[in-house]
This record gives sequence, structure tokens and C-alpha cells, in this order.
Amino acid sequence: MTEETVKITRTITVTKEEYSEVENYLRTYGFYKKLLKLEKYEQEYFERGRLPEINVWEDPSGNTVAVGKMFEVRHFIMSMQNCDEKLMLYNIYVKGRSVERCAELMGISRSSAFRLKKRALVLAAEYYAQKKRWEKK
Repeated sequence: MTEETVKITRTITVTKEEYSEVENYLRTYGFYKKLLKLEKYEQEYFERGRLPEINVWEDPSGNTVAVGKMFEVRHFIMSMQNCDEKLMLYNIYVKGRSVERCAELMGISRSSAFRLKKRALVLAAEYYAQKKRWEKK
């Protein structure tokens, strides 16, 4: 008996708009993370002794829209298939690490890390476009 191996390669084509759209979508995690830090800082240092204001963006349980959006982005990344690409996107957009730091953590060169990030964003753009098409149906 001989063991056969199968190597599958495919070309993924995404538009520049899809690429930038998914990159902006992933960046929203960092934006909302900063927003929550600012809200916490404001409550701790400026709201002492004041009556709480009603926030239209909060639901009764106290969770903000920002937490939901952050969960959505994290869920999107974690639902991707490719492990190295998923790890790169998670470290950059959720953990806020630089590409250089990710390269060090993953044990790859800096140039390989930048190529991996680009490939991860292309895969994410393809997946994001698919997801949008499924949601329209």
C-alpha cells in the first residue's frame, strides 16, 4: 500500500473594496475597545457623586452596543477555517498586537508575517463577502 497525499491550492480573488471593507470591519473591534475604556474612565473619574445618566445605547442588562459589536468581530474571526490566518487576525485585531510581535510569537520572520497578514485579510474578505451574500438570501 502506498500513501497518497493531495495538495490543494486555489487562487482567491477579491476586489479592493471587499479587502478594505473587511479590514475596516476588523478594525471596529479596536475602536469599540477604546470606546469602552473611555466610558469606564469617564465613569470612574468624572461621574462620582452624580446621578447616572440614561444611555440610549445600553440595554437594561447594562451591556453596550460596543460589547455586541466586539463579540461579532471576534466571532467572525474565530469562525474562519485556516488556523495560521485566524491566529494572525486574532492577534492583530482582537489582541491589538503589531505584525512584528505576531511574527515573534508565531516563530516566523517579519516578512512572512506581513505576507500571512495579507493572505489572512484576503481570506477574510472572501469569507465576509460570502457571509453577506448568505444574509441577503
